[in-house]
Amino acid sequence: MKIIYWLGIAFLWMLPLNVLLLTAGKLMSGDALGEEELVGFGVAVFGSAAGGILYRRRPG
Repeated sequence: MKIIYWLGIAFLWMLPLNVLLLTAGKLMSGDALGEEELVGFGVAVFGSAAGGILYRRRPG
């Protein structure tokens, strides 16, 4: 069960990294930022907060 728990934390912490990579790729391609990046930023904030909360409440 701990393995599933730690995989969940890792997944949540990958969300901000994914958003950073996608945003950097879009900026490098010269496209304008739009609503997708705002949604991605919200997902990144959620992933960071949820990952932090789960990490603090991790099982012994």
